[in-house]
Formats: sequence, structure tokens, C-alpha cells
Amino acid sequence: MNVDFINPFLSSMSNVLVTMASLAPVASGPSLKTNDLPPGDVTGIIPMSSPQAMGTLALSFPEPVILHIAENMLGEKFAEIDDEVADLVGELTNMVTGGAKKILEGKGYDFDMATPTVIRGRGQKISHIDHSGGVIIIPFSTDAGDFYVEVCFKSKSNRL
Repeated sequence: MNVDFINPFLSSMSNVLVTMASLAPVASGPSLKTNDLPPGDVTGIIPMSSPQAMGTLALSFPEPVILHIAENMLGEKFAEIDDEVADLVGELTNMVTGGAKKILEGKGYDFDMATPTVIRGRGQKISHIDHSGGVIIIPFSTDAGDFYVEVCFKSKSNRL
């Protein structure tokens, strides 16, 4: 998978958290994911498709990290991942994907986005749209802890 294709999602993730949650995430090196389990307690996943490529983006947060983000964004404390926090994960997934979509449009990709799905619990499997080319996982560090971005795209013409 082309790094130029992954970078818009990483840039968008950083921009969303700095702007919306006053939290500055720092990305670590990407690696190939070796299983279908989410690394966090709550995960938002969204499929995307264009004439050139199809794939998915997943954002996975451990409970303490997403509770911190929720407090910063919504202005109230949360004790657990409830429906409001899960909805926030879906909205974060939308915002990150939307930001990346804008960047990718400038590179000639015209993506359609579906509605994100939110998965609670580490034991639930994540189904990426097509992981035959591999799922790239990028850890992000924040003052509140680490979270993870997964990107999985397959070219329809071997361009990625």
C-alpha cells in the first residue's frame, strides 16, 4: 500500500484531535496487522470506495483514551463507554475519513463513504473491506495514552 495514500488519514487524525479535543497525537511507525481483533475497547470502522480503490479505515481506542477525548470534546466526564461515547467514536471516524477524503480528492481519488460502524469490546472481530493486501496499523501516542489507526485499501488497478 502506498504511503502517499495512508498519510492523508494520519494527517486528518491529528488535525481532528488537535482541533476538536485539544489533544496532540504523535504517530509511531506503521506495521502490518496480524489479526482481526481490535487493539482498543471501542472501534469505529468505515468503508470507502472510489473508481480506483476500495477499503476501510478503523479507529480503535482503549477506554481511558476515549473517555479523555470525550471529556475534552463534550465537556463532561464519563465513567464508561456508554452510547454517547460510542456515538462520538462514530463521529470521529466520520471526521477523520472526511478530512482524508478531501486530501485524496486533490490526488484524483473520488471516494464515497458509508456510515461508520462502532464495535465495543476487544473480543469482537474487525472486518476490513478487503485485507488481501494487508492491514496497516499505526499507533498514536497522546498524553491520555495510545490509540490505533488501521488503514486497509486495495487498488482496483494496482495503483496503490
